[in-house]
Amino acid sequence: MHVGSGVAIRPIHISEKYSVEDWKALNFSTEADWQKGIDIFEDRMESRFFRHTNMIERDGYSGFVIMALDCLLIETLQQFYKGMSETPYGKSKSYFEDFLTETSFGKFFDKTLASKFYTHIRSGILHQAEVKGSSRILTQRSGPLVGLSKDGDGLIINRRLFHGQLLREYNNCIIKLRNASPDNTQRVNFRKKMDLICGTA
Repeated sequence: MHVGSGVAIRPIHISEKYSVEDWKALNFSTEADWQKGIDIFEDRMESRFFRHTNMIERDGYSGFVIMALDCLLIETLQQFYKGMSETPYGKSKSYFEDFLTETSFGKFFDKTLASKFYTHIRSGILHQAEVKGSSRILTQRSGPLVGLSKDGDGLIINRRLFHGQLLREYNNCIIKLRNASPDNTQRVNFRKKMDLICGTA
């Protein structure tokens, strides 16, 4: 906490345990700094998002809330993968398509399914608070993660499996960051995004 002109200024927290100052203290000249930086990222994602999805995930009526948060997290993770402060104007659809086809989700999605997901699920939930057309979000413990609706125009999303896969993709991201070399593209882009969040870029 800093004091100036009689006003106490609280540190800006970027997660439950860490502030902007904790990130700025790192110079990434050592592997210990990289691991600390990944700790900060992990605490940010866990305390702001995954802890809360874990608390409501078992509720049978939490499908839309979980999917809305999952869509937010997909775009956020893709920004970390690309080292961008935000999704460039007009690129939101391609960001979702790339994430769903080029990450571990690629075993479930092709370009056509990814495009439908963006239009029917992501845009429907975030803009109208409902999925579009014949698409549906189901809470099931079995069945495919994604499939076409009966008319072939929409998607059927198993939100339990979808959310579980997103957790695995996030955990894979953490593992890759922890094991990568300092000049690895994923680490470089991760640091760039965090620098932009913390105002040090």
